[in-house]
Amino acid sequence: MFDVLSANHPFVEFLIAAMLGAFLGLRREMDAQSSPKAHSFMGLRTMTLFCTTGAFSTFFPAWPKLPLIFFGAVIVLVAIAYAHGSFQMNRIGLTSELSALLAFWIGVLVGYEQQTFAILLTIFLAALNAFKEPMHRFAKALNAKEWLGALELLALSGAVLPFLPREPIDPWGVFVPFNVWLLVMLISGIGFLGYFLTKYFGLKGGVPLTAFLGAILSSTAVTISLSNQAKQAKVSYIFATGILIALATMQIRISGEIFFLGPSELFKFLIVPLSMALMSLICAGYFWRQSQKKTGTEPPTPHRIKLHSPFEILPALKFGLIFVIVLFALVLGQRYFGDSGVYAAAFLSGVIDVDAIVLSSLESIKQGEIPISTARNAIAIGLFVNVIVKLGYIAALGTRKLLQRVSIAVAIILTSGGIIFLLT
Repeated sequence: MFDVLSANHPFVEFLIAAMLGAFLGLRREMDAQSSPKAHSFMGLRTMTLFCTTGAFSTFFPAWPKLPLIFFGAVIVLVAIAYAHGSFQMNRIGLTSELSALLAFWIGVLVGYEQQTFAILLTIFLAALNAFKEPMHRFAKALNAKEWLGALELLALSGAVLPFLPREPIDPWGVFVPFNVWLLVMLISGIGFLGYFLTKYFGLKGGVPLTAFLGAILSSTAVTISLSNQAKQAKVSYIFATGILIALATMQIRISGEIFFLGPSELFKFLIVPLSMALMSLICAGYFWRQSQKKTGTEPPTPHRIKLHSPFEILPALKFGLIFVIVLFALVLGQRYFGDSGVYAAAFLSGVIDVDAIVLSSLESIKQGEIPISTARNAIAIGLFVNVIVKLGYIAALGTRKLLQRVSIAVAIILTSGGIIFLLT
């Protein structure tokens, strides 16, 4: 009895294959029932049979090539079905046919006790079918420039990265091309996500959601855009909300970089950016409530945040250049000027790009060039300076009321972050 219920027993493997096939076929059966015009030979019973056939072909150890023979028969059946659909029904596409072939190999994987891989492949096929319409809409909305940019990003990461040296190539032992380019691709990947989230969801959520999604890519760009819009709309509370949400997003992003890329000794420092993010959100919540009282329940809808595609090669190279310059400034500043040289580099990086000082400091720690305490202070300087610089953009581009309200919030944020920094 217990032997039959064993995970490796043929009966159990056959049952698992049948369930996975039925799961795949169920969605196709649902689509066929809801759309009478849809014609496909793949359904609940067919997918179940394909998976169980694959599992059954593995039950004869004396015939190890039996799965290949069965697969040949499956290919013939699928080819006949495809020819019938193409010539008799004018049906174009190979998704159903390829799914049938993969369903057979899902059963084979189950029979060879690779249930985890079989389940992952089942989820992949199910997701392709479930998100068919959103994927088609996404492809329709994608333009040629974005696709070419994605190709550049793929080439720069997958084709270039493996061939870069993994040892320092400079006399000071600082510049490791592989590590530097890996971090550049990390930032580009975050920008990849932020660009499309902003493009497809930003306008639907109004100022707060647009600020959050845009700040995944650039909190500075969000601050500039919202300052301009506040001047045009002659309102301040809702746009102050957006700017503070962008600040919180930036601080959370910095925390993520430290958590995933930094040493465990630096984790205690995370309370500083996280506390600043919390205070930013509290102030944003206050201004949001004030905006509701002033403008009603519906906040004004902003124009799209103007962000360049993260796929473009120039922004990636620009960040890489800034990163390398800051990395050398940190190391050489520490060697020739002590901590004061590091802090000067951190100040300048905070004005330009706070991610550069964070990632450069983490890389320098990894290489043993600067102590953790110095890196901690440098990151704090870059973070505080970057927040203050936002006020300069608001003063130059926004309104006086917007500057007054955000200045009060920034003073609270910096005070709380500074106190916690001194106590930790």
